[in-house]
Amino acid sequence: MNSTSRMLWITILVLALVIVACQPEGDSPTPGESTAPPAEETDTEPVSQGAIESDSAQALPTPLPPEDGWLTSVHADSFVMTEDGVNSTCARCHSPVNWVPTMDDMPESCYVCKFEIDPPPPVIKEEEWEHVPCKVCHQVKKDEVQAEFAWLEIAAIEEYAEVASSTELCLKCHGEVDIPDHRPIQVSAVHADITCTECHDAHATTATCSNSDCHEVLASIPGHDEDHQAVSCMACHDADELQVGPDEQEGIWVTSLEQAGAPYTSHNVQLEAPCDRCHYPDNPWGLSDTVSTES
Repeated sequence: MNSTSRMLWITILVLALVIVACQPEGDSPTPGESTAPPAEETDTEPVSQGAIESDSAQALPTPLPPEDGWLTSVHADSFVMTEDGVNSTCARCHSPVNWVPTMDDMPESCYVCKFEIDPPPPVIKEEEWEHVPCKVCHQVKKDEVQAEFAWLEIAAIEEYAEVASSTELCLKCHGEVDIPDHRPIQVSAVHADITCTECHDAHATTATCSNSDCHEVLASIPGHDEDHQAVSCMACHDADELQVGPDEQEGIWVTSLEQAGAPYTSHNVQLEAPCDRCHYPDNPWGLSDTVSTES
């Protein structure tokens, strides 16, 4: 064998030894090792376990509210009709998905299209009325309700406006408005810095002071006895000087608007609860005209 052939065989032998040395020991996989064939190569970079854990910690889309939440709220039954038989203007708050804005209400970004829209119809029939669905307060992506607040400003074009808190979101409808029998929500005094959802359930919208973390012990305070179980907190602690009286439909004493007599919950709270608001001589409910303040 000449020197050239000898060098060729030596090279082949070395390569064979290198290949054998690189093979894993044993024929069976180690515990936990996958026996599946390797995945096809893609342009996607591998995701580390740390990245997965980080994504899991972020806010995930929330499921639709349960039936004992939104479905029992006033937002799920918001049909309204004025005495004049008109409700398309009311839809701006009562049914934003049905509401048709005028050109004056359109965002500036829409003006570039230079289109005009017909005036909204005066009446939206009850069977065509959409109430206040999830997408009015949250963006919905692939049927998943996103946890973050977002106000659906123009439903027809899915135009959302950012809001910083639940209070800012609620005030889109419950803020200052020039409509008869409507009053803005004014939170004052010790509640001034409290957001709406700290007192109200975000979906059912209910709020009970005695069940909150703020007012757990009330029984020892005069006026918070069995005789006043059917009296709402604001019927005593309202600072807006609203009317007070029993609401036959709800079975409790509430505050109401003077001009309409419609129940209206005051949010202007005072610590003092003047008893003579209800207990005065010849009151129409037959209540005593004097009250003991002893516990």
